Formats: sequence, C-alpha cells, structure tokens
Amino acid sequence: MTHLTYLTMTIIAGLVFHAIIWARNARFLWSQRRIIATLALISVIWQVIVDPIGGQWGAWFFDFEKTLGLVFFGVMPIEDLIGIAIVSSAAACGVLVFGYSERRWI
Repeated sequence: MTHLTYLTMTIIAGLVFHAIIWARNARFLWSQRRIIATLALISVIWQVIVDPIGGQWGAWFFDFEKTLGLVFFGVMPIEDLIGIAIVSSAAACGVLVFGYSERRWI
C-alpha cells in the first residue's frame, strides 16, 4: 500500500487547500471556473510535452515500484499528471482570489 503514499498526499493537500480557499470564495471562484479549468489543462499539456524530455535527460526520476504503474513515455507516471493538475488548479484559485477578487483574502 506504500505505493499510494505520493498520490494520497498530493490529493489530500490539494483537497485541503481547495477547501480552504473555496469555503470563503466559492461564488467568485465558480464564476471563474473556465479560467481555472483552462489553466489546469494547459499545465497538463505543457507537462506532457516537456516532462519526458527532463526524464530522458535524467533531470529527475521516479522509483516506479512506488507508483501506480501507469507510466507515459517511459518516464512520467500518472501521479505526476494528477499532481500538476491539482497544483495548477490550486495556484489558479489562489491567484484569482488574492489578486482579482473583491476580498483579496481568505
């Protein structure tokens, strides 16, 4: 079960951050959902393009025994894609709230 640790921690951290920021800013963030989804999608596409290059160059590596086993291009596990989607969504929410909402605070 230790192979789920990385994915579990990523999802829990993302859920906690999203819950905190959405709890007070749900109406504003819901009105900006297209921007949030677009940014998450662009981030995943960017990662699919550049991450395999870094993996092939040896800039980073994963212990594949500790992943779910679904690997793209021989170097990029599915946890990596899920992680970038969660992080980019959380970053988009944070930037929108702290930079563009009326409250500019949680």
